[in-house]
Amino acid sequence: MTTSSTSSPGEAAQRYAAAVFELALDSGDVDGVEAGFTAIAKLIEGDAALNRAMRSPLYKSEEKAGVLETLCGKLKSPDLVRRAVGVAAMNRRAGDIPAIARAFATRAARHRGATQVTARVAHQVSEAQAAKLESDVSRALGRTVKVQIEVDPALIAGMQLRFGSKLIDASVRTKLNQLTTIMKGM
Repeated sequence: MTTSSTSSPGEAAQRYAAAVFELALDSGDVDGVEAGFTAIAKLIEGDAALNRAMRSPLYKSEEKAGVLETLCGKLKSPDLVRRAVGVAAMNRRAGDIPAIARAFATRAARHRGATQVTARVAHQVSEAQAAKLESDVSRALGRTVKVQIEVDPALIAGMQLRFGSKLIDASVRTKLNQLTTIMKGM
């Protein structure tokens, strides 16, 4: 069995997040770095062309780093975020920046004593709806949670909640798939 010298995006994201988290702890700006990572990740994930460009091998690492530097400047990202995304881009990991941001958010939530929960929803939710969801999930789990919202129109309606290795799937897409499977068996 041969072993690849490259790691999976998930492993790399965890390593980058761990390194940046240690630096953020040292600087005392975990919240600011988390906000900066979240903002750049949302920007990348929210723009299909930018997302493809960050993942594409057709663009040079230097070009991606330059684009990310400009975007971080416009977002007024903390210096640590600017440097981290620049290093990720130069190491051909620009496409992993959203995963790095999620891994960092999980570490930050754990540091604050909260559990990171990812809620995938079909449509964008308001701040009030997000706060209510966070409150409801915290009450249901019996501990403080930090909910990260991801929009996935393919869900049609409903949501999926992921915390740790658990997934609660209350999406219409899953219900329709289950119904289709049942009908095929008839």
